[in-house]
Amino acid sequence: MNRNDLRRVDLNLLIVFETLMHERSVTRAAEKLFLGQPAISAALSRLRGLFDDPLFVRT
Repeated sequence: MNRNDLRRVDLNLLIVFETLMHERSVTRAAEKLFLGQPAISAALSRLRGLFDDPLFVRT
C-alpha cells in the first residue's frame, strides 16, 4: 500500500480494527460499536483486502 492508497482508507475501518484488537471478538466489538456482527465482519474483510493480510486468525 502506498501513500495515496492510505489516503483513501475509511477511518471508520481503523476504529473497527482498534476495537477488534481490544475486544478480541467480532461479537463483542459489534456490541461495543453498536453495530451488527455482519457489519464488523464486512469491515474486517475490507481491512484484509486493503492490507492484503489476514490480520486476524480465528482461534
